[in-house]
Amino acid sequence: MTQTEIPLAEPPLPRSPRSWWPGVAVVAVLAVAAVTALAAGSREPANGTWTKRAVAQVPRADEVRVDLGKSLGELPFGPGRALSATPNSWKFGAGTTAKLAALHLDYARVWLRFGDSYEVSMRDPRPENWYEYVRTYDALAKTLVVNWRSDYDPILTTRQMTEPELAAAERDVLADYKRHFPRIAYLEAENEPSDVDAYYPRYRFINGVVNAVNALGLPGPPIRVGGPVLDSFSPVRLGRFLQLYAADRTPGKHLDFLSYHQYLTTTEGHWAARKDEPAMVSGERAQVDALLARWGLPSIPVLVSETGVFPSLRASHPSALDRDLLIQAAGLASVHYFYAGQRGITPFHWTVDHPENDRKDLFSDLETGAATPYYKMVRMQSMLPATRYAATSDRLSAQGIGIYGLAAADSSRIAVMTWNYQWTSPTSHQSRVVVEHLPALWRDRRIRVDRYKIAADLTGPDLAKVESYEIGARTGGDYRSPAVRLGPNELQLLVLTRL
Repeated sequence: MTQTEIPLAEPPLPRSPRSWWPGVAVVAVLAVAAVTALAAGSREPANGTWTKRAVAQVPRADEVRVDLGKSLGELPFGPGRALSATPNSWKFGAGTTAKLAALHLDYARVWLRFGDSYEVSMRDPRPENWYEYVRTYDALAKTLVVNWRSDYDPILTTRQMTEPELAAAERDVLADYKRHFPRIAYLEAENEPSDVDAYYPRYRFINGVVNAVNALGLPGPPIRVGGPVLDSFSPVRLGRFLQLYAADRTPGKHLDFLSYHQYLTTTEGHWAARKDEPAMVSGERAQVDALLARWGLPSIPVLVSETGVFPSLRASHPSALDRDLLIQAAGLASVHYFYAGQRGITPFHWTVDHPENDRKDLFSDLETGAATPYYKMVRMQSMLPATRYAATSDRLSAQGIGIYGLAAADSSRIAVMTWNYQWTSPTSHQSRVVVEHLPALWRDRRIRVDRYKIAADLTGPDLAKVESYEIGARTGGDYRSPAVRLGPNELQLLVLTRL
């Protein structure tokens, strides 16, 4: 299959008994041919015992069934529209910038460090050093999330400044950023602390800095502060953070959201032990609410500000980069699928250009914007309309291995994203999409069908449209797509447009 458009002539729908009868004749001919082939494939030996040669069987196509009569409401977050940027990376070519703009981001997470924006020895603020970096993402997203690293330690432990001096300096620097970039609305306190007890004084300090900035009444919404920005979803460490917060009697304290990362790992066992279980994230919102309730705290939003399959420098195999690029794409489609079944939790993609592990990259060339399978998947997600509809798969395990279906629609488009997440298994499936209960407006009009695909043999720089064709009016109210092969970790997007 090439990346050019391939017209597919779909047989017309039967319109009258006369047009139906030739189809019966064809079926009859095929049935006779099948019987003849079976007879030809069998022979009666002298001893009277029948033996049969193998007759090829057409594999059954697995089905993703979409019910357009069952709306699930607006998706709880915009799939593909929350991105965690790479620290200190923004000098992209026009092609990369254009592809990031095509995602129509709701959120961009940027990284700012106090020590990079302030020369401590000279008491000299230098936030302008990072204006261009922040401006790049400010132009791409509706809302900015800042990961703020305070340098609380070592500045205080080495006595370079007193705590009141450091608080005043950080207030001034953060206020400068807020003044120049009013879309800064969220601030994560630090990143991936290893010890929650040692972390909490830093959270309390940053909370005070944010309060001081908000008191200035600068343009844009007040900054919301959150933490503890853990490296994984750990109920034990998250619970300890909430316990410390609940016990804190500091005036004016607040916790506006919780934040952590998800790489399909746990704090115990081998890093790859649960890569074949993306459904493990499906209960996180409920667990978070239980922890909040335990410490007498209200339900608040959750930002999963980094998601991935390969933490740090990990790989399924050192020489398996091409395979891992597909795993990253299908794996994160799966993780975000399970987050989309929960409310008040927003996962972020990570990242544009990881400095050490190319498996996490959206682009293989930042100058031209040549996209990896990961970006192509995120682009598919961003093409989904806002309203989700029921979609069921007959080939998806409870753990999250197999064929997925995610469907969304508006008055002019129906989009169905399907994929085959397998981790490292080589299993392929024949799969088709069945769309049922088309609205009345769709039943008397021709429809254009576009199919996009991400696969090992589609290595071009852009998301490949592999088929485009028109179908007749759907008077019966449904549509059955041709069956296609989905290899391990391959993805496709079917878009129906009313003409």
